[in-house]
Amino acid sequence: MDYVLLKSADGATASVTIHGAHVCSWIPACGEEQLFLSKTSELREGVAIRGGVPVIFPQFSALGSLAKHGFARTSIWRLVRSGQIESGAAQAVFELQESVASLQIWPHVFRLELVVTIAQDSMQIALVVVNNGNTAFSFTSALHTYFAVDQIADVRLHGLAGLRYRDMVAHTEHQLECHESLLINGEVDRIYADLPGAVEIHQPQQSLLISQSGFADAVVWNPGAEKGSTISDLEPDGYQRMVCIEAAAILRPIQLAPGMSWSGSQSVKVFAKKN
Repeated sequence: MDYVLLKSADGATASVTIHGAHVCSWIPACGEEQLFLSKTSELREGVAIRGGVPVIFPQFSALGSLAKHGFARTSIWRLVRSGQIESGAAQAVFELQESVASLQIWPHVFRLELVVTIAQDSMQIALVVVNNGNTAFSFTSALHTYFAVDQIADVRLHGLAGLRYRDMVAHTEHQLECHESLLINGEVDRIYADLPGAVEIHQPQQSLLISQSGFADAVVWNPGAEKGSTISDLEPDGYQRMVCIEAAAILRPIQLAPGMSWSGSQSVKVFAKKN
């Protein structure tokens, strides 16, 4: 599968496939791999990659008439440019526009731009959606980021307390997050509304600070042991080594008038814990 390799002046690296403009790897300078990629994921055209950062557009999950998570993650994007920029950071820009195939299932003229930027201990992914047609359209979207963890039982999530969420497992709405520190114990699939600040992933050896802009919602997902065993492209016990924290626009779909654009981003920073 064709991919772009990015390397910043300070040694941070990332790899992004043309297929889906999918970030498959991100290693900060003097650090370790931060993204989970299933060893059993099918890396072939037309099939979604399990892990990394899938780009979800124009439909989240099965919340609409399209195939699950829409078509952007399985489309071939165009590489606009890649390399180091003036600051020494490495950056790649990808573009996706409507095609004969997309118009048959989603009859709208659009342009997507995905910008991936890495430097030292941080990564930012920015998505721009442009309505190039003469009719309005609405969409839902997400950056479905799979973060690598050593052991899910040791993970603590901070920054969600006090928020309302939709529980996709229990099929309930307007649940209140009461825990200052959220533990993943079994299947978790929640859409948190109106995220006011950053989410933190705490592990014994490091913390990740995950912030977002433009995206109002945040999804927390881990399939747990039972459901994880039924996912054909998830390696055995893979659920123990990943957690998804997704910047998302789901609960209030984005409405885009002709000629208008929308943008959203997710930024991640690594903090190693001192001994």
